Amino acid sequence: MPEEEQLRRGRPRDPDVEDRVFDAVMSLYSQVGWTGFTVDAIAKQSGIGKAAIYRRWSSRTALLAQAFEARWYVINNIDTGNIRTDLVALTSELFNHMTGQYGDATLHMSLDRKRFPEVRESTEPYTSGLVHAARAIVRRAVQRGELPKGTDPTLALDLIVGGVMNHVAATPTDLRPAMERKMHAYGETLVDTILRGISPQSS
Repeated sequence: MPEEEQLRRGRPRDPDVEDRVFDAVMSLYSQVGWTGFTVDAIAKQSGIGKAAIYRRWSSRTALLAQAFEARWYVINNIDTGNIRTDLVALTSELFNHMTGQYGDATLHMSLDRKRFPEVRESTEPYTSGLVHAARAIVRRAVQRGELPKGTDPTLALDLIVGGVMNHVAATPTDLRPAMERKMHAYGETLVDTILRGISPQSS
């Protein structure tokens, strides 16, 4: 049975324990990725004993998956009724996470899901949910007539996500403060450029 299917909750929910552990998980994972992600390290960083952690999470894969669900991207609440506003909100969500305290978690996850089957399997429900929610933004815009029928949600989102990731990754350290100050303006420009390319007016 995969580790993530062995999740157990042996003790009543304790928000303080979960908050401290989830914060430690995101901090540790963003620093070292899966290869350095151990329950010993999580216990040390969170100040929560290993026994207490194992009473709530039976495996590190289950713990990682739940931490991402609790602390990382939330896209299913983006639905303003306007495609431009939705996509600008999406770019802001991406920028905020990629430049935030746990920014490198995205890079580690993209690599670890390819390299480690247990990471891919445990986080599949979360990542599939993200993809579904993001594609739904584009599909709703097609239904409203803001985008032409046949618009490819995957292509549109690849342009958004890829543009943000490349912009953050390619910015030198000394230029990051300026980049972060201009994130919102860059996001609006990125969205407007993409929409001009796929809007009904351009066809």
